[in-house]
Amino acid sequence: MYEADGTSFVLGSDAITSSYTRWSRRKSKSLADAITALDEDQRSRYLNPPYTIGSAMIWPVRTKDRPTMNTARGLRLSIADRMDLTLECIRRHYEGEPESPLADVITAYADFFALFGGFREFVDFFHFQDLVTPDYDEVRFYLPFDDFTRSGTPTTTEEYVTYREATLEFIEGRKRRMAEWVMKHHPRD
Repeated sequence: MYEADGTSFVLGSDAITSSYTRWSRRKSKSLADAITALDEDQRSRYLNPPYTIGSAMIWPVRTKDRPTMNTARGLRLSIADRMDLTLECIRRHYEGEPESPLADVITAYADFFALFGGFREFVDFFHFQDLVTPDYDEVRFYLPFDDFTRSGTPTTTEEYVTYREATLEFIEGRKRRMAEWVMKHHPRD
């Protein structure tokens, strides 16, 4: 990505939805127990979803700015790799609200976030409209939001099912929105 002033960014990809199948009992015993309690139909639907463009994101990567967004999203349990919680941190950044679990990382990459001008532009550019209210004032969370006081991982089987249904719906909506954008801006001849 290059800017008019010659600034460039190295970008890395990130899966922005997680089935948590690689999370160990050490990270979250309650999450591991919730997944274990799934029935066969739920296991089939939730545990091995395909990796698609709708579930991928790019973030800037710089050796001098560690951790990266990708790393911080995965290692900070208050985010637990959830895009809805990540987007709330980004919303707070654009609104000038300094408190969020990703504030230090977002600040380190402020030049990247400045490219979009504001939260609405960031959401529109990356096709995250399904994760915000129509007025862009609030994030729509996969699970009830508690202002980052608990782990971002689901803790019961019911929460896991709610979370996975919401993420699968998000992926489908985002894929559809991306396809519509491509057809509008690059129609086939």
